[in-house]
Amino acid sequence: MFNLKREKMKKNIFFVLNILFCILTLIGAFLCLTEKVNNAGYAIIPMLIDLVFNSLYRNSKKTIEENTK
Repeated sequence: MFNLKREKMKKNIFFVLNILFCILTLIGAFLCLTEKVNNAGYAIIPMLIDLVFNSLYRNSKKTIEENTK
């Protein structure tokens, strides 16, 4: 059974986490470029997590659109 309210809540959570990890990626990239840290992992790891949440967000959005028709 499809629960529209639950799926919309998941979509919103995935969107917020996507934005959060995007901001962390930008901060990590800034720290690497200004040579405050010597490890590119501060930008790479949040970007990988951001890509996962972006994929989950798009899949959730697609599921909602398919089931509301």
